[in-house]
This record gives sequence, structure tokens and C-alpha cells, in this order.
Amino acid sequence: MMEDKKSDLQKPELKRDVLGTWLVASYGIAANAPIAVATLYFVGLAGLVGGAMPLTVLLSYLIYATTLVVIYEWSKEIAASYGYVAMIKKGLNSSLAAFTVGYGYIYQYLIAGAAGFGILGLASFIYLISPSIQVTMPWLWALIVVIVTAEITLIMWLGVKPGGILNLIIGLISIGFLIITSLYLIVIAGPKNTIYPFTALPVNNNWASVLTAMIFGVTTFGGATTPIGVAEEAKIPKKTLPKALLITFLLLGIGLILNSYAQTIVYGINNMFNYANLPDPMIIIYNKYFNPVIVGLLIFLVAFMFNSSALAFATSGSRMIFGMARDGILYPEVFSRTNRYGVPGNAIILTGIITGVVSLISGYILGPLEASIFLITFGSFYVALGHLFAAIGLITHKIKLRKADIVKHIVVPLISIGLYLAVIYFGTYPAPAFPLNIAVYTAWGVLLLHIIGYYILRTRNPEKIRHFGDYSL
Repeated sequence: MMEDKKSDLQKPELKRDVLGTWLVASYGIAANAPIAVATLYFVGLAGLVGGAMPLTVLLSYLIYATTLVVIYEWSKEIAASYGYVAMIKKGLNSSLAAFTVGYGYIYQYLIAGAAGFGILGLASFIYLISPSIQVTMPWLWALIVVIVTAEITLIMWLGVKPGGILNLIIGLISIGFLIITSLYLIVIAGPKNTIYPFTALPVNNNWASVLTAMIFGVTTFGGATTPIGVAEEAKIPKKTLPKALLITFLLLGIGLILNSYAQTIVYGINNMFNYANLPDPMIIIYNKYFNPVIVGLLIFLVAFMFNSSALAFATSGSRMIFGMARDGILYPEVFSRTNRYGVPGNAIILTGIITGVVSLISGYILGPLEASIFLITFGSFYVALGHLFAAIGLITHKIKLRKADIVKHIVVPLISIGLYLAVIYFGTYPAPAFPLNIAVYTAWGVLLLHIIGYYILRTRNPEKIRHFGDYSL
């Protein structure tokens, strides 16, 4: 045991004690990009539940809270760059689960988050706000991919703090913008304000529609747990990270729930299915009720938050690669080396290459918007799988230690397990329409490759595999 501990101390380390609570939280706020979510995600929700969108957002928030509780509890025990790997390994004492499921979360970081939502989301948004740009400059999306990839790679290279400061400033401004403008819309709505959108009445009490929409609605708060990727670089991580998770979740909830209600009220509860057919309904609404300066600020903040989201997800992805290389699994030792700024320089370069190449290839084949949705669908499978196993692991771990709190460690994780089983099931059968069905089938196929890869690695180096996922501060 002493030899293992000594070995851990000799492993490469990231620069410690860099991020305070708010800078850690900034990575969750940025990954979620709430103002971008309000602009684009609400379109899909409105298409499913119309005027009951605020109800769906609120219930999705409450359900996602079960996920937050699970990660919050883990964050008090685990502080590792490859967060889900360490959680699942400690919870289930299984290197197989840690490798196949925990490491699978890298597809959320790099494929769905950085490439799909962040970079291609930004490219798609530019085309949506001005379709004429797509006609006159059909190549612009590819230029955006190259510029944003280079920019976020450079920021990551310069250390974890510059990215955190940038994310925090833009993140707080965008949330403040959402809250203030939402309150303004609510005030000018006057007598139109009602509790009606927080009921199922707008969909004729069709709770099946609301519950189905919640499976999609839960992703509205995706990215909130992303700060676990920078846990090793936080000050007193096992105290800082739990606080950061709570701050992130509280701010996201206030901004998104408030804005979903404000948009519904001013556009018209009975008109929300029509809202879903508009290219950029939030911008159309703001054009009607605010002056051009406010609308311009909205567009700027949405674009910048897509950029920040790509940065946040890519940062966590680079830390996953670093952690795997540090354990001597899959990635060569060279990717565990840190640069002069105390961050994993080689892992960051690899992250930039993967993110940029995936964005360019998928965008060329499908177009930026369709590619964005495709990559998010693919990565979302691993989000559900990672949260599912983290919840199962928490229950198992706490029961084994005989420290299980019936609510926090049993009931809440069970709710989370039920949610993600439903997400995986309904996301697979019936499979979504082409080409998104390919994204789902590919996700299952990659999972199988993980299992095969695990047994190959175990055959070649059983000792390293046995200790894989054990690292934590």
C-alpha cells in the first residue's frame, strides 16, 4: 500500500491551488452556456410542449438536481482530472467500468461539447441569424472552426486561470443579461402573467408529452458538472468543488427558468408551437421589445458563450487525456507532461487537433447545423451512461462504508438512475430519424470497442489496469 502511495506521489501533476470557487464554477457556467441554450434549446422544447415549456424546464431542473446531488457527494471525496473514471472506479471497484464508461465521458467533452455544441453551434448560429451569409459565404463555417479551435487551444495552453477568468466574466454578464431582460419582459407583459405555463394545461394535461420532453429538457442543464475536470487545479478541491457545483446550478436555474417563462408569456402561451417553427425566436422576440443595442448584445453574448463552452469542454477533455496518460493507459506518457504554465501542453494540442478535425469532417459531410446535432446526440449517450454509473457507484460505495444517508445516497441516486435508463432506452428505441440513428448506433458500437480495448490492455499490462482510476488528491 505504501508503494502505491509513493508511486502516486511521483506521478506528473498539474499546477495546484490555481482556481478559487468562482473560477471553478466558471467552467460549469461556460460549458452550459445558458444564453445560447435559451436561444436554441428552447426551440426544440417548445416544439414538444408548446406553452408548457416553463413547466418542462422547471421539472427538468428538479430532475437534473438528482444528478447534481450525486456528483456533489462524489466531489467531497474525489478530486481527479479524469473525474468520472475515478468516481466509477471507487464506487464499483471495477477497472472495466471505469474504462468503458468513465473514459467514455471524453466523448461528451470533445465530441458533443467542444466540437458539436461549442464550435459547430457557433458556426450554425451565425448562419441562422443571417441566412444570406450562408449563400454569400458558404465556407465561413469552416473558417470559424479553424479560428475558434486555434483560439481555445492557445488559451488552454496559457494556463487554466486565463480561461477561467474569461469564462467567469462572460458567463456572469450573460446570466445577468438573461435575468434582467426576462424580468423586463415579465413586467411589460402585465396582466398576461399567469401560473398557466407551469401547468400541463397548454398541452391539454398530456403528461406523457411533458415527461417525454423532459428527457430532452434535462440536457438544458448539461455541462453543469463539467468543473470536476479542473478539480486538481482548485484550491482545497474537496471543499471548493462542491461549492462551485452549487453556485453553477443555482445561477443556471434562475436564468433559464425565468427566461423560459418570460419568452412564453410575451410571445403567447397558445402561440408557442408556432414559436418552434421560427429560425431564431428569441432574437425575434428581443427585436420586438428591445432596442438594436440590446439585440446586438444578445447576439454577441450568444456567440461568445458558444466559444466559452468549447473552451470549457475542451479543457476538461484535455484533463481526461492527461489523467489517462498519467495512469499509463491508452495514451503515451508524453501526454502527461505539463508545460511552463502547469497545464498538460501535449494533451491540449491533441485536444485541439481532435476537436478541429472532428468539426471540419462532420461539418463537411452533414453541414454545420446537422453535424452539431449529430455530435451532440452521439456524446449525449455517454453523458447518460456516465451519470448512470456514477449514481450506481455512489449507492454501492456508501452502503459498503455503512455511511449511506437514505435520501442523499439511496433515494436521489435511484431517481437519477431511473432518469438515465429512460434516456438511454428512449434514445435508442425507437431510434431517431436518419442520420441521428447512426449517431446512436455508433455510440453503442464505440462502447463495444471500449470493452474489447479494455481486455486487450489488461492482457498487455494487468498491473496498470488494476490500478487504473485510483488517482485522486
